[in-house]
Amino acid sequence: MKSVFYVEEDFVASLLKQYFVGSGSTVFLRRSDNGNIGEQIALDSTDLFFAQSEDPERLSKVLETVRQKGRHVPTLVLTSQPDRIPEKYKSFAHFVSMPELLESNFRWHVRLAKTMRRVEEVKAHFDGAESVLILLQDDPDPDAIASGLALRQVLGRNKQTAPLGSFGRVTRPENITMVRLLEIEIEKVTKHALKNFDRIAVVDLQPPHMANPPEEIDLVIDHHPEQFNYKSHIKDIRPSYGATSTVLLEYLLCANSVIGTRLATAMLYGIKSDTFALSREVNEWDVEAFSYLYPLANQNLMRRIERPELPPAALDALSLALKNRRVIDKVAFIHLGRIERDDLIPQMADFSLSFEGIEWAFVSGVFESNYIISVRNVGYVRAAGRVLKEAFGEMGSAGGHASMAKAIIPITEFHHRWEIEPRNVRQIDRKVQQRFLKALHSAK
Repeated sequence: MKSVFYVEEDFVASLLKQYFVGSGSTVFLRRSDNGNIGEQIALDSTDLFFAQSEDPERLSKVLETVRQKGRHVPTLVLTSQPDRIPEKYKSFAHFVSMPELLESNFRWHVRLAKTMRRVEEVKAHFDGAESVLILLQDDPDPDAIASGLALRQVLGRNKQTAPLGSFGRVTRPENITMVRLLEIEIEKVTKHALKNFDRIAVVDLQPPHMANPPEEIDLVIDHHPEQFNYKSHIKDIRPSYGATSTVLLEYLLCANSVIGTRLATAMLYGIKSDTFALSREVNEWDVEAFSYLYPLANQNLMRRIERPELPPAALDALSLALKNRRVIDKVAFIHLGRIERDDLIPQMADFSLSFEGIEWAFVSGVFESNYIISVRNVGYVRAAGRVLKEAFGEMGSAGGHASMAKAIIPITEFHHRWEIEPRNVRQIDRKVQQRFLKALHSAK
């Protein structure tokens, strides 16, 4: 990592030298070296430019050099007079005051300086578009929904010019409650309708995981492992992050966007649900984002979202399924039979993981014309998405995260592949369980 610093105060220079010791190459420039700034930051290897000055005129000259010579270099500016700096420099540089720097995580401000460049690129690409589609998963989850809302605000748009869209629908009860209480609209779109939009952004997933991915994509923002078999004009893939909402919080802060209670509640719940309340697959930025959003969110709404109501018929189905559960090799197998609500399957999977001695929860059910499987694990075993894809990827759609995954198999596939009649659910269950266990143990 190469960092270039333009610093006018010895105290700041001392702080930076202590902080960046052992962090790669560092170049310190003083007022007399002003003319060397362009030469230093024009190099492709520069990862960060830091400028500190209390003289707005001198600082503006420095930033003009950055604008002309180092357009893609992340820029962090320390000054107490940002209001006296021309707006054109605030589109690519992250400004911070000394009290803000001392009271918070310095690395967080460096992170925002780097995100500024991406936000600048995204806004420039979408500025000329009349209509934008923000595309979510086929069954949008809280992180995707919140990320979509945040991106729309970053772009300075409303639900008419940038609707949230999905090829499917929201099915899980807590997610249904979320969109209802927060008054979020998600349009159901078709592949044919995509041509009506000038730009398409995809959040919290990547096109290979869609049944009908768009042919042309302008932006992908995601926190899952990067897929390389698709093209997008701009990609921001951060697999070390626990939630896409964390990435979008950075975008909002870089855009100087006001985060209201509704958006903060959605984003906080998105981070909380995707990270199991910061207990899995998180980094320091997820913690920063959670801490930032928590006081802005409505905690009463959060509690109502997390505890959705279940009708008596659903409780009866769950009760019967629990009585007939099977446990094999620390895997709890539960079949719900034919159900009227497919959201019961992932709910039961979440609940089943709390059984004593269980490392995997495998819950299935028949909904309409499909056999649906939901899998959960405790987080330190094999990746759930990989196991489910290995077991059932050839029979239908299958995949997911490290600790949760889903498969949807047309019920006719069992007769086609295994010569089992669709009505013989008991035999299907046994065969499915055997296939899952084989995939689970194949790489051990």
